[in-house]
Amino acid sequence: MRRGRAAEAAMRSKSEDYRGDPSRARLGSRPFMAGVAHYMAWSEPYLLESTIRENARKLYFFADELREMKRAGRVRTTDPRHMGPGDIEAFLVWMKRRGLSQSTKRKYLQILDGYLSAWGNRVVGDMRARHEFDHAFKGAKAEVSFIEEEDLRRIFRCVDEWPGYEGIMLRGCFALLFGVAARPKEVVSALVEDVDLDGGAFYIRHPKGEGSWGVREWVPIVRGDMLERVRRFVAERAAYLQSIGRDSPYLFANTGRGAPYTTNALRLWKAKVEAKTGISFALKEFRSSFATITYAHAPEMKGAISKQLRHSKEGTTEQYYIAYDKKRAAERLRDEWKKSEI
Repeated sequence: MRRGRAAEAAMRSKSEDYRGDPSRARLGSRPFMAGVAHYMAWSEPYLLESTIRENARKLYFFADELREMKRAGRVRTTDPRHMGPGDIEAFLVWMKRRGLSQSTKRKYLQILDGYLSAWGNRVVGDMRARHEFDHAFKGAKAEVSFIEEEDLRRIFRCVDEWPGYEGIMLRGCFALLFGVAARPKEVVSALVEDVDLDGGAFYIRHPKGEGSWGVREWVPIVRGDMLERVRRFVAERAAYLQSIGRDSPYLFANTGRGAPYTTNALRLWKAKVEAKTGISFALKEFRSSFATITYAHAPEMKGAISKQLRHSKEGTTEQYYIAYDKKRAAERLRDEWKKSEI
């Protein structure tokens, strides 16, 4: 849920008006929402600005949902200082009813925990220490979502013909997302110098875990079909900016501001592609599609796929990024038995 700057400023002034004592904060009739600004200030020394903004966006979403839950009597309070185990259990039920994946549920609970901790409320940590979440997160391997090969071909045919500067941006973005198996944030925040066409590589300047465990590194653009699209994108981008007398060090530059586009802008472009092709997909699914499609054609390359995704463990790749095609696996097994016929 997006909020205006004036509204956020008002919330910030409310939430910080306690001189270091959370109990003195005046959070008004919508305490969960009003407290987000304090969380943003509290997180500043520890998290990247982009992470803080993304977490705040989710917290505003939680605030609206929790308000409805309070009206329905499912939570006792939405005050971040006083939410208790019963309120957290109601939040778990809400996530379950939405059909969220296990990884998303864990992420949402992690964000909520960080937010409540900013207000001195350790209820989530205490419940975790008592193993109260163990049952909630048990279950079979979550289904990996990806884009089918034929759907990918339709998506790329669509953006290959997309007119104007928006088409140029779409071609470059999708080609890097799939050709490198990169994350959306890693692509949209890139600089022009981060593309090495001669070496066929892309520099991950802002990796996941940046500032802690994330590592900046050059990653090969391993798909030749995508490398050719990246070449086209670089040439078209340079020609367009020259034609309007603009320049920018950012690869995906907003011509109005000169700064890079946001991931929200990418989602808006993606929605247009969905409407035109009739294919629903998420930007992050280019990454799992790379892993799943490569594995389907060459299962022996699981280790190489994991390295391309920059995972430290193959198990992470297998659990979260490879969707197994049971029918294809059965066909391969039927073929294999012939090598050991009895």
